Amino acid sequence: MLSGAGRAILAEYYTLLLLAFLLISVRAYVRIRITKGNFQSWSWDDSSIILAWIFLLIGAILIQIEVNLGLGKHIKNLNNGERDALDILKYNTFFQMVNVLCTLVTKISISFYILRIRDDKRVRWTLATLMTFMTLATIAVILVLSLSCRPLRKLWEPELPGSCLPLTTVYNVAYVQSAFTIVIDIGLSLVPILILWNVRIKPGRKTLICTLMSLGFIATISNALRNKFQTELTTKDFTYDMTGVTVVAILELSSGIIAACIPACIPILKIRKIKGERSTAQGYSYSRTITRSVVTPKVTANSFTSRSEVLPKSGDEDDMIPLR
Repeated sequence: MLSGAGRAILAEYYTLLLLAFLLISVRAYVRIRITKGNFQSWSWDDSSIILAWIFLLIGAILIQIEVNLGLGKHIKNLNNGERDALDILKYNTFFQMVNVLCTLVTKISISFYILRIRDDKRVRWTLATLMTFMTLATIAVILVLSLSCRPLRKLWEPELPGSCLPLTTVYNVAYVQSAFTIVIDIGLSLVPILILWNVRIKPGRKTLICTLMSLGFIATISNALRNKFQTELTTKDFTYDMTGVTVVAILELSSGIIAACIPACIPILKIRKIKGERSTAQGYSYSRTITRSVVTPKVTANSFTSRSEVLPKSGDEDDMIPLR
């Protein structure tokens, strides 16, 4: 029987996993059907965010296995005692590897998205430098986790001959990776704001865009909290104590993907608004019996809208912002 903490972990994970999937689906719809044929069409940022979601799904499978084994329970209440505890430790080791990979791919996706806003040499080199350090830190964490015991099976089968790294070594590498992630989160949240600061946009719209682009700070806060709970992975009653670090790790992964998708989904709201305004205008013209032709967007089985459905240009510089 699942513990209350275990059920809460699964509820959190599957809720955020589904929300991320829905936003990715809307994002794909926007790219394929609404902005098809212009510079906002499908690109590397869209492909990489799908890969990040796949890592998130793999993490959900691993957490489900851990909860089934007794994650969230005290070791003394596990069905098979220490044996189940060691199995939880095994699957959690693989979850940590998936965790850092999901984080890396999400940051790469956000970097590609920022290049849609402004693709100049300075921004490109800044993002490339950040991603290089992030990639190196991720590789270091995976290597340390993979080599924490030789053979790795000794981590969950202590009776095997071999040796293990001191826990301080594993923690130090994890803290370094976490520090890089926090710095990069802040950078990826601030860069779009700095880019848009001098762009001629209505103040309210600029505030909305900057707010959406800064949602990555949620992942930053979650990352910092994960560091606080990190040591709970090695307590004597770690199957119960690690509940906190699991909750914030799930929040960190999913919030990063969700924050990366929300700005890209905004065009569907603007398209609906324009279609509503056109529908209202057409109804008014007919009621007044105005004899003039009204252009109706062409809708076919293979296209959502005609080219005339592309948003009209305005005096602002909204066209340089991939949110429509």
